[in-house]
Amino acid sequence: MQLILWIQNALPGIKAALPYVCYGFLLLALLAGIARLVLLSRATIALRRQVRSLRSVDYRRFQDSEHVMPVSLILPAVDETESLSEQLENLLCLEFRQYELIVVANKLHETTWESLCQGFSLLPFRQPFKRTLNAPQVEGVYRSAKDVRLLVLDVRSADRAGALNAGVNVSSYPIIAPVYPDLRLTKDALLKTVYAFVSDPACVFIGSFARVGKTPEDGANARMPMFAQEQYLERMRTFYTNRTGYATIGLYLPLSKTFAAFLKSAVTEVGGFSSEARAEAADLLLRIHARMKKDKRSYSARLLPDAVCYQLPQKNMRGVCAQLRAGQREMRNTVRRNRAITRALRGAGYTRFAERVWPFVELLGVVSVLAATLLGVVPLLFAGLYLLIGVLLGAIQSALSMLLEEYAFQRQTNTGVLLGRYVLAIWDNLTFRLRVALARIF
Repeated sequence: MQLILWIQNALPGIKAALPYVCYGFLLLALLAGIARLVLLSRATIALRRQVRSLRSVDYRRFQDSEHVMPVSLILPAVDETESLSEQLENLLCLEFRQYELIVVANKLHETTWESLCQGFSLLPFRQPFKRTLNAPQVEGVYRSAKDVRLLVLDVRSADRAGALNAGVNVSSYPIIAPVYPDLRLTKDALLKTVYAFVSDPACVFIGSFARVGKTPEDGANARMPMFAQEQYLERMRTFYTNRTGYATIGLYLPLSKTFAAFLKSAVTEVGGFSSEARAEAADLLLRIHARMKKDKRSYSARLLPDAVCYQLPQKNMRGVCAQLRAGQREMRNTVRRNRAITRALRGAGYTRFAERVWPFVELLGVVSVLAATLLGVVPLLFAGLYLLIGVLLGAIQSALSMLLEEYAFQRQTNTGVLLGRYVLAIWDNLTFRLRVALARIF
């Protein structure tokens, strides 16, 4: 009863203040739209500079040089994985002269183990190794009779971090690159990654941003269903409008299960992957940042903007929301475990703001304008204008992000598909993006 009386007494004051609140949210929306367009412009300049610098790079000639650093790919497959054989075929077809693929599996998972044995003819192999990092016991080491680059470890009762540490212990090469079951790499992924390492001697980490869809070798996005294309557009929009934040740390925290490469010496120096972290790669990267800054050593962690990694699209909206929520939980856990270094790295704070705070502000603005319209303190035309501006700014950002991707990497040359995506960019802001924003907030 007292609450109702309080609302009745406060209602005149609320009505008087609501128009100014609505005008403030409108100004904020315009400023945010302009800021994101500026970020897109900065991303365009940076990509243009990089594309020009890479035009003179002959990757095939680089691959035959003595400066190539060999790579150990580590795939933690300790859980049942349906598409494991397909992924191994993808990873064993990479255009790179010297690399090994270490699969950490559990022999007790009969389906996964049978597919490995039948598809790759595994044979027991005696291979001594030094247990540098804390990892579960390796019950057996197996080599493939079909491809000498494939090495399979039998590890029981291990999580992803433990499996990755076991792979690092057995690995032979100075660069380690964790890969995850739903990722597919382009054939030149290792070439571009290692070239980034060699071109910057101080580099300890190279991160990538996973696109949604299929690799160009498997077919471009022309045959993707509409729901998958909506995921692709949202991912591109996130990449180019938030790039300023996570380019400074080398990794997008809510999407940490992407393709990345670490300098092995940096990994062992900080104790490897942690089983207590939900996002083991992001946690490891921030610990490397902290160690390097504490020792006052010159280093760099870079983001590779090239499309070298693709993530399989989710089949329904429930899967998209679950993926977003998992990414949010992993980001919060990573930031909480590394508070000191995240305060020092502006990229981590920017990513948190863009992921959690700003979507909430946008939702609050929509609710305030609609409430003010229902109370009659602002005209209906103002509410329509506010919503229209939000949709148009979002559509422009999505369309420009897609255009920038096509300009930089020329993934799609079908004019009809491109025009269809421009139309989808507008529709996407009325449906898919709204649901994604709600998933990020709640």
